[in-house]
Amino acid sequence: MKLIYKFLLMSILLTSIFLAFFSSKSYAQVDIGIDSEACILIDADFGKVLYEKNSSKRLYPASTTKVLTAILTVENCNLQDKVTVSYWSIYSVPATYSMGHITPGQVLTVEQLLNITMIASANDAAYVLAEYIVNLDNPDYLKDSSEEAKNEFENSIAKFSDMMNDKAKEIGCLDSNFVNPNGIHNDNHYSTAYDLALIGKYAYTNSILKDIASKKTYDLPENAVNNFTQYKSTNALLRNDSKYYYEYANGFKTGYTDPAGYCIIATAKKDNVNLLAVVLKGVHLEDGTATRESDCIKLFNYGFENYTSTELIKEGDIVKTINIVNGTDDSESLDLICTDTLDCLVDTGEVIDITPVINLTNVLAPISKGEVVGTVTYTIDDIEYSSDLIASHDVYSSSVKSFIILLAVIFVIILIIVIIFSFPKGKK
Repeated sequence: MKLIYKFLLMSILLTSIFLAFFSSKSYAQVDIGIDSEACILIDADFGKVLYEKNSSKRLYPASTTKVLTAILTVENCNLQDKVTVSYWSIYSVPATYSMGHITPGQVLTVEQLLNITMIASANDAAYVLAEYIVNLDNPDYLKDSSEEAKNEFENSIAKFSDMMNDKAKEIGCLDSNFVNPNGIHNDNHYSTAYDLALIGKYAYTNSILKDIASKKTYDLPENAVNNFTQYKSTNALLRNDSKYYYEYANGFKTGYTDPAGYCIIATAKKDNVNLLAVVLKGVHLEDGTATRESDCIKLFNYGFENYTSTELIKEGDIVKTINIVNGTDDSESLDLICTDTLDCLVDTGEVIDITPVINLTNVLAPISKGEVVGTVTYTIDDIEYSSDLIASHDVYSSSVKSFIILLAVIFVIILIIVIIFSFPKGKK
């Protein structure tokens, strides 16, 4: 017996060593040399995770926070609304933090403030927007340098932070907490690469934010802000004058504080493949390499080299042909037409052979041409890709068939009632 136990223990030990060896070997094969503390790469259209490192680790997001502020701005404000800059929105920003060269009492539009916030990473402009949004129903909120105005400002920022946290949860964030609209350092202000990817993906679907985040520069009318008329993007991936210029980059937002290190939410597009990368706590290496940008490029190159956009179905394709039971003879055969082109990311060279699930919501005439009658859904790697299905033509109701269906329904109902009442009382 002792010999058998020894044999079993030796077998378990050897199996463990074998698995550990090949697991480490497999991991080494996918290591792309990310130097920053944490990162994630996702499909920007559907959120499929393509690569990650410490993506659930709590870290400081710095100015990538402003993406969430921008989301709340476009969802709550008219871009042409005019906003008066308050004293404390300027003088609550600590020294050394980036500013937008705006001064108390100046009047700017929400759109101008949003561009300054996102492109120049202006902490003061983010404060102005947050204070304005919280006080939409109170346009006469204090904007002077009084202590009362300071208290009102701090209360407004606290309320806006609550709005940020509510929105983050709505988006699906699992481990984030925001206490200000700009990322000014606070030990209780944190997020994860995964959560920031969700926030970035949400913003990427908004055409206004997508357009702003793609700009290399932003120009204000002359004398609008202290004679300062042009702001340059902090995103080196977008700028041709940077050694980190990346031709496929098209947004989104950078960040930096000493405790947070160098951070970024970045997007890129190539050959119909949309990618979003998040890098947190990047550093400068001894050779001068900025890992925030270099890691982003590594992630994007990995994504574009290893994943391909595959068309599941095209807009206008006939998914299925069905018979409408109460339709007239000349109209009862109905083609179900897809309304959207559905693409998904797959490993390069992989062949997708997935049977779609069709869910019909209307199978009785009358049906109008173009009417939504159901959906088609493909599920790949637990991600659903869906499109509406519309009718190819009008389907007219046959009075005779409809009458027969009605009689059948009545008969079934009567049969059920008879069966129910045929049982003796007290028995099921």
